Amino acid sequence: MNKSKNFSGHPIIKQVLNFILPKDVPRTAKKHNSDRYTKKFITYEHLATMVFTVISGCSSLREVSSIMLACEGKINHLGLTDFPKRM
Repeated sequence: MNKSKNFSGHPIIKQVLNFILPKDVPRTAKKHNSDRYTKKFITYEHLATMVFTVISGCSSLREVSSIMLACEGKINHLGLTDFPKRM
């Protein structure tokens, strides 16, 4: 079997994030100093969370945090180390 470059079998969010080069996000974050005061939730994790929010159709922060915490095992492929927590 040949390995095709089509996105068959990949989740939609991973397909969208594959269009963004992995080195571009940290480089841009460093250029604009966006990770200056962060402790856990870095720019790439924020980007992945916002893409997830748009694709899943969430309308509130509470909805985003509850869905991401519920799907924690199902979205390991995104490389997120910290999830938005509900306060």
